[in-house]
Amino acid sequence: MYDFSIPVDRRNTSSIKWDRAKGKFHTDKDIIPLWIADVDFESPKEVKEALIHRAEHGVYGYTFAMSDYLQSVAGWYQREYGLDVKPEWVCPTYGVVTALYFSILALTEPGDPIMVNTPIYDPFYAIVRNTGRTLVESPLIHRDNSYFLDFDDMEEKMKQGVKMLIFCNPHNPTGRVWTREEMKKVVDLCNKYNVYLDSDEIHGDLALFGHPYISALEFPEVYDKLSVYTAPGKTFGLAGMIASNLLIPDENVRTAIDGKLRGAWIMSPNIFGLVAAQAAYDHGSEWLKEEKAYLEGNSRFVTEYIEKYMPQVQVTKHEGTYLMWIDFSCLGLGDDLYHTLVEECRVGFGEGAQYGEAGKNFVRVNIGCSRELLEKALESVRKLYEERTGGANK
Repeated sequence: MYDFSIPVDRRNTSSIKWDRAKGKFHTDKDIIPLWIADVDFESPKEVKEALIHRAEHGVYGYTFAMSDYLQSVAGWYQREYGLDVKPEWVCPTYGVVTALYFSILALTEPGDPIMVNTPIYDPFYAIVRNTGRTLVESPLIHRDNSYFLDFDDMEEKMKQGVKMLIFCNPHNPTGRVWTREEMKKVVDLCNKYNVYLDSDEIHGDLALFGHPYISALEFPEVYDKLSVYTAPGKTFGLAGMIASNLLIPDENVRTAIDGKLRGAWIMSPNIFGLVAAQAAYDHGSEWLKEEKAYLEGNSRFVTEYIEKYMPQVQVTKHEGTYLMWIDFSCLGLGDDLYHTLVEECRVGFGEGAQYGEAGKNFVRVNIGCSRELLEKALESVRKLYEERTGGANK
């Protein structure tokens, strides 16, 4: 049994989430950091033990991912999701965003249109623009406190020459876990218009409340255009290890992307990243089940607290990830929302506007922490809500 409720003091550990919060939020006040996608949970004990064991060896020379590592990654997806991932499909690398950046360079040309579904994880905007490609936005449909893909809009824009779709499954920041039907439609569109499907599935292990994680790897018909981007970082609290994996079924696509990565001298993750990732994939299944149960409890707590004490605030239906997407339009603060939450509430959420225009008046809330910390943050925001709305319950 693991106790995720025990707060872990991460201050003075070079934690971006905690130790850079004042700089991030331009304040000299101590704030509750619920922004960057990084959990405050201790990783599985097997990970710690594996790292200690490897550190005791005492020699930390150049390292590569051996076949046992590739087998561990493939084995995780086979055991957990019934995906017939071949070890040769596994390409270890330094982080999902980095891998996406070099995939764009490998598979498209300068000026090529690349589609994203907005609001979307903000580095996607940067890597499209920084590679000299053309950003094509297909906004999600916001309905009934949830989000849906606009397939008509996607198809119309793909007709105009889109070369790649950078997809997010589960979706960050909205927390949608796409259904099999939705994934099939995405695959069919990419096949119909010869569009590369680059699917960021880093949050795939964190599908919650019985929503099944449907990987793009479940659709062999798109394998010649498919790259799936995964990592143990979000799942097991290993973001600082900078270890990720590309899963690429097609040899030609794999060779093209790997060539660009190697051209920049990007090979395997560092030695401790490999050790931590392998231990997590080999031994982390039970830990993950308990983590998901705790996250579901956190999600229910946030939703019920807001429904009871801040009923005009709109909580997007939460299906996956440890990120919740919450609409504070009712406060009427507009562009001052983010600053006010920091200065008056001393809470640092993810700023919704950075995920696109549709994110204005929203915040992204990281619930990967102790419930005690979440309650403290919500109580502070509740005071602002009552001041701004007069404690309105409708």
